[in-house]
Amino acid sequence: MWKQRSDVRKRFLTVFLSGFAAGVLYMVVFGRAVVHETTLLSRYFFSKYQQVEFASGELLFYILKSRLGAVTLLWLTGFTIFGRMAAFLTLTWTGLALGVTWTAAAMKLGFAGILVCLAASLPQALIYVPAAVWFLRKVCEMWENREWKSPRHSGGRAGLWSYISVLAAGILLFFLGAWAESYVNPLFLKTVLKNI
Repeated sequence: MWKQRSDVRKRFLTVFLSGFAAGVLYMVVFGRAVVHETTLLSRYFFSKYQQVEFASGELLFYILKSRLGAVTLLWLTGFTIFGRMAAFLTLTWTGLALGVTWTAAAMKLGFAGILVCLAASLPQALIYVPAAVWFLRKVCEMWENREWKSPRHSGGRAGLWSYISVLAAGILLFFLGAWAESYVNPLFLKTVLKNI
């Protein structure tokens, strides 16, 4: 059991890092000009960010609205043969997006850009990362353990209810991450930006 989980984590890490490397490569080859023209990662942008007063409740609602639909759709793919592929595409896309963002920040601000990216991901990443690994593993396992499809199998309904509880637990974990992202992260990020 432990070996199987370890293998899944290694595959997840490989897929994520491949996406991350592709994002870095894309920015190095095609993104230099765009990075230097944008004001998004500039010191001016960060000075204005520090002056903004966040409506944390509205931010929480926006984050939940944008992410919970994707979480539910991903969970639904677990009932199909596309569950594993959807999980791997999610990891690849996340790695690619982070590779592009972190490389752009490093190109624009140097080492300070990496610190800004780290600050922007805390503390919610401490919730999101383990929750996402657990959730994606359950999505991958659902189709492989499809005893729930057979009415003759006594554990079928238990397996189905177990997978429904995965959605409930996943939504709760992502809600906690969204709460940290909305209420704690802006304060943390403003503190870090003052010292950069």
